[in-house]
Amino acid sequence: MQHICTSFKNLSVEDEIILTIGNFDGIHKGHSTILNKIKNEAENLQVKTAILSFDPHPKVFINGEKNFLINSKKKKISILKDLGIDYLIELYFDNDLINLSFNDFEQSILIDKLNIKKLFLGKDFRYGNQRKGNIETIKNLCIEKNILFEEVSLINNVTSNSKVSSSQIRQFIKDGDIHLANEVLVHKFSISNTIIKGDQRGRTIGIPTANIEYPQNIIKPPYGVYAVELKILDNVHYGIANFGMRPTFNKDSEILEAHIFDFDLDIYGSDIEVIFHSKIRDEIKFDGIKELLKQISLDITVAKQKLNYGN
Repeated sequence: MQHICTSFKNLSVEDEIILTIGNFDGIHKGHSTILNKIKNEAENLQVKTAILSFDPHPKVFINGEKNFLINSKKKKISILKDLGIDYLIELYFDNDLINLSFNDFEQSILIDKLNIKKLFLGKDFRYGNQRKGNIETIKNLCIEKNILFEEVSLINNVTSNSKVSSSQIRQFIKDGDIHLANEVLVHKFSISNTIIKGDQRGRTIGIPTANIEYPQNIIKPPYGVYAVELKILDNVHYGIANFGMRPTFNKDSEILEAHIFDFDLDIYGSDIEVIFHSKIRDEIKFDGIKELLKQISLDITVAKQKLNYGN
């Protein structure tokens, strides 16, 4: 997959493409339905597939939102590559882009810079300054420029009987309903970072942990204990992770500590992906180490059941 990150003024794609436009954060099953349609149509028309997206996310740029994204850029690129997309075009989301009228957006980007054979968009699509462009204006453009057009709908989430959306997934994660988010995501919710050296208290009490700082741009689940999968050095492991402030030890800094089942290697400095499976409980302050260890033992049992580990 070719990844292009540029200003709209410097954009240029010569290949004939089938295009869809959106942020594609938290790539979910609704997205994959659309992308599969695009891939099938591209094969029929013998053209390339392309996504037009924005960096940073408009809500991050406009509202200064932190801990907002579901996927890191690296994860987003990896998922789209796995889904067989040919081009990910990310335009710098800046004041120059914001100030484009919908007519200028059409002419300066879609017509002048891209070679679009067919456009796939949802009925709620908006574009241009003050979001004045809509599905009807884009349909008119396609008729005028002889571009094929297809309106697409997102699939329903069986659990909530509502349209699958990234906003809904963010709310699931913020509420700790990781299992509901994972039901509709193409890849389970995860974070990645480098393992750092902690105070090694876990090792002294017989529960060694891999510690990572929570990425600043990724949405946060509630503080608590989670059943997790972990990818380290291309190997998959299982464990539990505590995300929070470690109140039992009177800490005042946020960290994620993952205890990996049946694992005892030195992995400080290694990259790790922590894949959240489901929440076990809230973070709790215990009266002492004895009570903490008793609860951790129960947490491990619950996590192994949830992960079907050792069966």
